[in-house]
Amino acid sequence: MNFLIYPPLTPEELEQVRAVSPDLEIVNALTEAEALAAIPQAVGMYGDLTPALLERAESLRWLQTPVAGLERYMFPELAKSDVVVSNMAKIYSDMIADHAFCFILMFARGIHLYMRRQIRGEWRKGTPVRHLGDCTLGVIGLGGIGSELARRGKAHDMRVIAVDARPDAAPGRDLDALWPQERLHDLMAEADFAVSCVPQTPETVGLIGAAEIGRMKPSAYLINISRGVVVKLDALVAALESGGIAGAALDVYETEPLPADHPLWKMENVILTPHVAADNPHVPQRRIDTLRDNLRRYLAGETPRNIVDKRRLF
Repeated sequence: MNFLIYPPLTPEELEQVRAVSPDLEIVNALTEAEALAAIPQAVGMYGDLTPALLERAESLRWLQTPVAGLERYMFPELAKSDVVVSNMAKIYSDMIADHAFCFILMFARGIHLYMRRQIRGEWRKGTPVRHLGDCTLGVIGLGGIGSELARRGKAHDMRVIAVDARPDAAPGRDLDALWPQERLHDLMAEADFAVSCVPQTPETVGLIGAAEIGRMKPSAYLINISRGVVVKLDALVAALESGGIAGAALDVYETEPLPADHPLWKMENVILTPHVAADNPHVPQRRIDTLRDNLRRYLAGETPRNIVDKRRLF
């Protein structure tokens, strides 16, 4: 099988991939020119497929992307093509769920307020404290990240409810209720912590705006660790300023970097991190492990894991 890799892997990574099978004829292209020369013979590819490469891809049947989110990766010609695309779904699930649950724990124990008092050198006890066993966790999108987050919620005795675009295909473990995404407003009304875990798709851009935030309890918190365009920041700021919700935590934003003069920076009931929820030392090896596993599957005539709907981007 002719297999193209571009951009190139490191020598150590390439050695791991070559070890999958002696039947692999791998081109680890160092330049776009090398990739363009090799793509006509390639049956499979790992890396960044550009429109120029696809135009010359006479034999390409399967593409393994190096990313999970495809909103910046997919282009119209690829979406219309017969090329099967698999992504890196679930390699970040546990670490991003940890980041989200860290936000929940900070709000529940008032750490976001104590940290600000620490910076001011202020010894002052007392913040609103929530017992997680009394709280409802609302998971918006029950993919890999959402499922891991639900598991963490249950481990802390929370009531866990979720909505998903494909509830029949979503895992039902660690849940008290699983609803179709059309019931998002119901979830927002019941959740003490509402967490966005959805991928960026045409349906999720602006998914959480004034109407959705307006359904939340004044004591509830909104958390976004999915994609910045999912939450409308103007609506979120308005709700925070009016006391419509208790607070918010964000790792992703409609505009990145978040402008220095944005009002969210100065709100004491807000936690902000700079799009780092997926940072983890194990990510590079997980990418290679996923590629190796899918190569084995493809060579054996099996379906690779994480096949995506190219039009829905997940």
